[in-house]
Amino acid sequence: MLEPPPVQTPHRHTPLDRLSLVTSLVLVGLTLSLILDLPSQRILFSFLGSEASITVSGTWLIATLLAALTAAGVNSIARQHPRVHLADTRYIFILWILPAAIVVTATLLLSFADVRAYGVSALILVALAGAFLVVAIIGEYLTIDLNDRVYSAARLGVNLAVYLVALILFATVYSLKVRSLFSAPAIGIAGGLLALELLRSSEADFGRTWLYATVIGLTMAEIVWTLNYWNLSGLIGGAFLLVFFYAFTGIAQQYLWNRLNRIVFAEFALIVFGATALLFWLRPR
Repeated sequence: MLEPPPVQTPHRHTPLDRLSLVTSLVLVGLTLSLILDLPSQRILFSFLGSEASITVSGTWLIATLLAALTAAGVNSIARQHPRVHLADTRYIFILWILPAAIVVTATLLLSFADVRAYGVSALILVALAGAFLVVAIIGEYLTIDLNDRVYSAARLGVNLAVYLVALILFATVYSLKVRSLFSAPAIGIAGGLLALELLRSSEADFGRTWLYATVIGLTMAEIVWTLNYWNLSGLIGGAFLLVFFYAFTGIAQQYLWNRLNRIVFAEFALIVFGATALLFWLRPR
């Protein structure tokens, strides 16, 4: 009697052709952002009885376009994974967050660079951003399958990348010293989206994950609203925000994993207390 052939498990392989295309386009866009001087538009409006304005600059236009391009590329790469099915489409969106945040952060940092004075340094930053983007996309791809043999290492790398991007993004936005009307929503949206990437590892219900990420984002917006009344440097302010972001996302993860207890909560409380005390000691006087 003939035995049926064994069922083969599909192997995942990173689509390097699409990855190289996305990275190349992003690097070209980041390089052009150093050269192009796009016009800006100032929009005046009234909010709660006070006059306010917002400037739509070329930097934000380029950042938005590159983020959309990166998201489309990551979406195309993720759909090549053998474990991705049509039912998982709503989860693929979360994979866009970290790569898009890397591109937006790099574009903002490059906008502060003087090409004539720091031309080589700016190009080095472009290269580092490209390398970081490649590593992040590969990490996202490897964390799609929970049974992948390198899942744990890839998940740890993605988590570290999220915290690093959060620190740079928080510090950059806080250092601009703009009104809380603009900085609070910016930090809140960024914090909520990055929290969504971290909470993805819990594999909890989709609705609960979004709910906790939204709560974390709103909480981060309230915290930056308070920090704006203090005279802190951009780096110290960003570090403060990162400490609370780490605590909130960590507690939410432990709760979704059904591991949250008094001991775990006390550990996070001690970390927040110790880090806050250290940052208060390091703050400029």
